[in-house]
Amino acid sequence: MTQLPILGIDFGTTNTSGAWFDKTGKLKLVPINEKSFMLPSVVWFASAEKSLVGQGARTQVIDDPKHTVFGAKRFIGRRFNSEFVAQHKDKFAFDIVEGPDGYCAVLIYGQAIPLTEVAHLVIKDITERAKRAAGHPFRECVLTVPAHATVRQREAVRVAAERAGLKVRAIINEPTAAALYYANLKSPHQTVLVFDLGGGTFDATLMSVKNRVVHVLATGGDAFLGGTDFDEAIAGHFVQHFERQNSVQISQNRTVMQRLIFAAENTKIFLSKVTRADLRVPVIAQKQDGSFLDFAYSLSRAEMEKIVERLVERCASACDDVLERAGLQPEQVDELVLVGGQTRMPAIRERLHRFKQISSDKEVNPELGVAIGAAILGRNLAFKRDIGLKDVVPMPISVMMPGGRTQEVIAANTPVPCRASLSLEGLPAWEAPVPLVIFESLDSTATDREVYGTVHIGSEWRVGKEVAPTLALDMGQDFALSAKLLAPGGMQTSLQIVDQR
Repeated sequence: MTQLPILGIDFGTTNTSGAWFDKTGKLKLVPINEKSFMLPSVVWFASAEKSLVGQGARTQVIDDPKHTVFGAKRFIGRRFNSEFVAQHKDKFAFDIVEGPDGYCAVLIYGQAIPLTEVAHLVIKDITERAKRAAGHPFRECVLTVPAHATVRQREAVRVAAERAGLKVRAIINEPTAAALYYANLKSPHQTVLVFDLGGGTFDATLMSVKNRVVHVLATGGDAFLGGTDFDEAIAGHFVQHFERQNSVQISQNRTVMQRLIFAAENTKIFLSKVTRADLRVPVIAQKQDGSFLDFAYSLSRAEMEKIVERLVERCASACDDVLERAGLQPEQVDELVLVGGQTRMPAIRERLHRFKQISSDKEVNPELGVAIGAAILGRNLAFKRDIGLKDVVPMPISVMMPGGRTQEVIAANTPVPCRASLSLEGLPAWEAPVPLVIFESLDSTATDREVYGTVHIGSEWRVGKEVAPTLALDMGQDFALSAKLLAPGGMQTSLQIVDQR
């Protein structure tokens, strides 16, 4: 390798990890400490200008929850006025507010800190750790995002990495990265379904793997389901038990809820190895006489599985949807590859028993596989090899006409790069520029559609008269979207896609 290696970064909702291939071609993982390669995606702000990242920040959840930010990935690149944000922003002790650009920010000591800044601090930390381990700096990276990440979310993560001094060579879907890792391990010729259940999202992606090349056949999942939802469900059960037993309401106390959610997460992880766990959270409420109440509970694995049963079924249903789109049955899938820390839950693996083979966590590391896949793509880019993957559009791209009528232009699961066109014939003539809104229509599990931006068609195109132009949308290999206006005779004009504020 004649240039510096390209760092693969898996910026996760719960943890972030990194990997690269050194000049000898050996895989290296970014060490966080002597026992772990996973950096908690948590940032504690000692002031608006001073921060701490990782495990040290995570310990501040108890002492200073107002200024300890975690789970930022779920909100990055989302408009503050979206339905998802309205449903989830009050679940945290820190305040999620609207930034100057209309996107989510966190209120820290009176300042609205953009979530791209939070992501930048995490990515910068993992990059500096990689530099210390490798003995040289990293100037380029490959980033991973959920398959259902919107264009704006992808761009927000890119901006965060660039702020950390990295040139982003590629942005790859997390399940596709996991499949690259799997293909590199086994070099198989078979069909695999990657079941990626991380902290914030769930993706199910069906792929054909042949000669270390990954060809995505269909992708689906649930953009609003992840390990955090399991934690919240368990914490909700704790709250019901406590309030019923003590006649004291705690569900509206965001700081207490945050502590219980962290306790639920730790207990959930422990119950992947044992069948019962005892937990205690001190001082979560105060009685009328001034004395304090602790929360103590003994949770069995069976009870926990009952609590999260509905969430497990949502995962299984999404897998069925992806198979149906591809016209395959579970028995036609050679292997189910599990990635994401939440897949360590025994109930998940038991529910998926209908697949004839499920990857072992000793072969495919659930937490680190995505970062390794990103590093493999980085190695291929550095060596100018075939990048090893053929991806698809995760969500349909549609256009809203004046009056509210919508038309799908690029269908989900279309191979990228791609171009699709929409004739503007039939629109009335106009004098002022007419706006056409472009949006990503999420799947049936989503709560709203994500507006990408607006293009304006000038009156000089005289639509509705003798000239009917065509709107062409191009999506690149990196899922970047561009628009052009095509006219009869070959004339074309690039259009600016203006972000909706």
